[in-house]
Amino acid sequence: MFRGTLLHELLHLPNYWKVVRASPDLPYPVQKIAFGDHYRQYFLIVEPAEPPLGWIIYWHGGGWQFGSPEQFQKTAHPFLDAGYGVIIPSYRRLPWNDFRTIRQDTIMALAACRNFWQSKGNPHPHVVLLGMSAGGHLASIAGLDKSILQEAGWDLAQIKGVVACGGVLDFSLMKNNPIIRLLAGHPERATYSLANPVAQIAKQTAKLPPFLLIHGTKDGMVPYEAVVSFQKCYREHSSASTCDLITMQRGTHLDAARWMFKDTLLRQNIMAKVGRWLMVDR
Repeated sequence: MFRGTLLHELLHLPNYWKVVRASPDLPYPVQKIAFGDHYRQYFLIVEPAEPPLGWIIYWHGGGWQFGSPEQFQKTAHPFLDAGYGVIIPSYRRLPWNDFRTIRQDTIMALAACRNFWQSKGNPHPHVVLLGMSAGGHLASIAGLDKSILQEAGWDLAQIKGVVACGGVLDFSLMKNNPIIRLLAGHPERATYSLANPVAQIAKQTAKLPPFLLIHGTKDGMVPYEAVVSFQKCYREHSSASTCDLITMQRGTHLDAARWMFKDTLLRQNIMAKVGRWLMVDR
């Protein structure tokens, strides 16, 4: 009866956290690297036993307000099992900071990633950007806004793909959401456009990275129509790249991230696509 509402999502959040906590601990050491003076300016990094075949940068969810990389480090399991290194960034949060600060922290985190890889002798490895909910928004922004990568000292060709799970990708269908207003301000202001992934598509002249969108039709936090709108805009502006959408029939917001904690056909399909992306140009 309440499926597809915010109330339904909130009532099922404890069960989601139960699944996360029940997942096994990571089998490899977790390193914490600071990229600024604020206690939120850091990322966690985990490497498999062998040299990584590629890297995943994962931004967790939490409405740009809640959660920490430590709480979500178990999402690294499927990627470590496949031989990839994983980085989980933190950043300064709402309500004391808005998108302009979060964007700057994203640049700083990516620059610190480059410095870490450079210390390993490979400053420009292949990377897939991944995120859930608010993290899906940040992963998408980092993949679309080329100035972020350029300011961080990245080679644009490093980004082999973007995966957005339950991502906030089109603000126009969430205009009255108070969290979006807190993040990006009034729709007529420049920050709003800068923070809106769908608005970034038309601004880019370079080839866009391929996207994979995972979204439920009963998402009670981010309307399914918003991700459909993003895919439509992407396809209209970028015939050279792909933007695929995996629709989870009757899937909720939290369902979009459950595949990271259980080996299902969905997870196998996602990992296969990530693997194909990371093998490009090898």
